Amino acid sequence: MSCYISKKIKRVEVLRSYIVKMIAYLLAAAACILSCIPLLLLAVGTVTGNYELASCLEGTLWGEGGTYLLLFPSYPTLGGMMEVLFKEPEFYVVFWNSVELTGCIVLGQILFAVPAAWGFSRWHGRWSSLLFYLYTILMLLPFQVTMLSNYIVIDGLGILDTHAAVILPAVFSTFPVFIIYRSFLGIPEEIYEAFSLDSSSHWRMFCHVGVPLALPGIKSAALLGIIEYWNMVEQPLLFLKTPSRWPFSLYIPGISYDNVQYIFACSLIVLTPMVLIMFWGKDDIRKGIGNMAVKP
Repeated sequence: MSCYISKKIKRVEVLRSYIVKMIAYLLAAAACILSCIPLLLLAVGTVTGNYELASCLEGTLWGEGGTYLLLFPSYPTLGGMMEVLFKEPEFYVVFWNSVELTGCIVLGQILFAVPAAWGFSRWHGRWSSLLFYLYTILMLLPFQVTMLSNYIVIDGLGILDTHAAVILPAVFSTFPVFIIYRSFLGIPEEIYEAFSLDSSSHWRMFCHVGVPLALPGIKSAALLGIIEYWNMVEQPLLFLKTPSRWPFSLYIPGISYDNVQYIFACSLIVLTPMVLIMFWGKDDIRKGIGNMAVKP
């Protein structure tokens, strides 16, 4: 009798576990579908005419009438995409401005963050810990806190209204240092000791041991930096006054609502690189963030 009861209890537990897993899968699937709806609407809006889009978004654009979702346009057209690609050179200007700003910022961050993170990981002591904690406090400060001081320094250097005004403050961001630092800490000390038997050069140890083994963290910091600075708004809005130097993040909000399809097409084009980066770099980002859980 007791054996029968125990088997029945196990079956109930297995059934309960199966139901819980199915509910979790359904919730995860629902969350994924909801998160993909904006991308779907963006793609649909790109092939929908201006008149039909204006009718669907009348309440959102002008505050009058209603707003409803459009999944299948009545008269699909690529007019907005053709206008972006072949008729509006301003889009290419702001697009390549964004590429230049993002690329220079991320490249500068890697050049400065990797040696800084290596120094923090290899320099052990009371003062190194204190300095690192003070360093990470800067990571918690939002841009609004340091905005005035950055503006005063940039204005004093005479680089206001140039791309350098946006690039230089971002190059010395503390966040990539923190990510790469955790990757260096994840390298076993025995590897350093084994390499030191062959060579006492710290530079060779950095190049041949530290950087190759911490490469997932370096890639993660670079990819996260691209995603962050590709969409930055506050820095160029404050430091850049000439519209020809603006990135697309300042250009798209200024487009007239009379050409809604053009806005959708621009948004889809600038979103595509980030989608590809997330698709191809998701494993590197996961490994880099996973290294942050390593305890020193």
